[in-house]
Amino acid sequence: MEKTTLVACRIFEDELNACLADRKDVRISWVEAALHADLDLLEKELRNVLAQTDPRQQRVRLLFGSGCHPDMAGIAKELGTQTSPCKNCIEWLAGDEAKSLEQNRTMLMTPSWIRVWPEIMSLMGWNEVDVRMQLGRYDRIMVLDPGLNLLTDDETLAFFDLVQVPVETRPVDLAHFCARLAQLLE
Repeated sequence: MEKTTLVACRIFEDELNACLADRKDVRISWVEAALHADLDLLEKELRNVLAQTDPRQQRVRLLFGSGCHPDMAGIAKELGTQTSPCKNCIEWLAGDEAKSLEQNRTMLMTPSWIRVWPEIMSLMGWNEVDVRMQLGRYDRIMVLDPGLNLLTDDETLAFFDLVQVPVETRPVDLAHFCARLAQLLE
């Protein structure tokens, strides 16, 4: 079986561990999720990680949404790899349902995104006011949760205290994510 290197956003760590538990032919090179807050740093890290892989020796795939960076397709093409068919991690988890869930000023997140906000704040030099300015336009934050690493009540309350926007959780079926992942790895 041909080896595949999956260059993946750490936002997917729990999901990938669940979907790839038996796959010995896939190696994951992680890129930190907080880098989404600085597109130059994200591009630099993607290029660094991809430069350490050789698409002539192994298949290389990017597990990032096409919308994670404005030139994601160009970066992938230049480095000889393929990108994801999805716009972002929310689409990876919820598929077409994501568009309807985002209506009525709803921000969609995952448990991992809730947990990465302190790193984003540090990277951007933001305080609580800056975060509230970024997320305050939403009426609610819906956490799409595949049930792998549940947010604790303390984590949910701390995030609410930070953003001052109601937070609710909606279970999602991991099967959709695993099916899309299998397609990407084909």
